[in-house]
Amino acid sequence: MNTPTLQPEDVARYLAAHPEFFDQFPHLLTDLRLSHPFDGRAIPIAERQILQLRDKIALLENKLAEFVQFGEENDRTTQKLHLLTLDLAGADDLATLLAMLYRHLDETFGLPQATVRLWQHDPDLDECAACSDAFRQWVNGLDAPQCGTALHPELDAWTTQPEAAQSHAAVPLRHRNTVGVLVLTSPDAQRFYADMGTLYLQRLGEIAAAAIERLQDSAHHHGQPALD
Repeated sequence: MNTPTLQPEDVARYLAAHPEFFDQFPHLLTDLRLSHPFDGRAIPIAERQILQLRDKIALLENKLAEFVQFGEENDRTTQKLHLLTLDLAGADDLATLLAMLYRHLDETFGLPQATVRLWQHDPDLDECAACSDAFRQWVNGLDAPQCGTALHPELDAWTTQPEAAQSHAAVPLRHRNTVGVLVLTSPDAQRFYADMGTLYLQRLGEIAAAAIERLQDSAHHHGQPALD
């Protein structure tokens, strides 16, 4: 009569179901030898457990370091947005506001290739040049900033150096209403990619839109011609 062969899975299930096993046979904790995970030499179970714990601790330390790095990066971005907000809040006219916005994008955020298009009318500002109805509808329909390598054909007409426009981010300038769009361009195709997080881009658009709306409200209050 053949004796059933004991499989490793059977041993594992038995030990899992009987945690008191090593209480009954404590000498096995020191007598049993397992292979070292790196050099293959035989080591006690306790030493193998210590090695596993060290690996887990190292993994957790790496994860913690990543969290700290992300937190520090978020703090720096928040501080940059704060400084931008203060400057835009002090702008007395739209031209000054736009100049401050471009300066912060270039010097503070490292985004020198930025274009603003506003839905209002001002013949003295290139940012108020007419856009097609289709483009305005596309921007107005965006629920969040959109990033990628090909967003809308009208964006190509804004770029004087197509080779330097490998990726875009279209940020609706929206607070109470959508007043325009901020388009960021990069020669790096991976700078603005489709699935990237856009929380800070959205906040940037809200801050700029709120500052623009403040100037519109001020102009309306003082009886100046409507800007939109």
